[in-house]
Amino acid sequence: MSVFEKAKELGNEIRKTEEYKELERTSQNVQENNDANQMIQEIQDIQQKIQFAQQSGVEPSQEQIQQFNDLKTKMDANLTIQAYAKAQETFNQLMQDVNSSISEGIKPEEERDQ
Repeated sequence: MSVFEKAKELGNEIRKTEEYKELERTSQNVQENNDANQMIQEIQDIQQKIQFAQQSGVEPSQEQIQQFNDLKTKMDANLTIQAYAKAQETFNQLMQDVNSSISEGIKPEEERDQ
């Protein structure tokens, strides 16, 4: 079996995990929740404007920073977004653990578990 076939097999196994299923469920909830969806789009827009300003060597305006902070506070209070953020964090931890296991498998046997 090739490394690519094994990678697909790993992907299929990851898709079966509770972490992945929860991420999919909460992502769908965000998509279906107009308030949550709008807040995410707004904060992404503000982030892009702030990043563009910084990359151009310009400090973001106080108004932009205040908009970002206000929206972040609203997002932190939104249960749908909270659940999605938690699911994302848990899934990211799973992926870090998987990557660590792959890295461990790449090491020569004499270096493993030292």
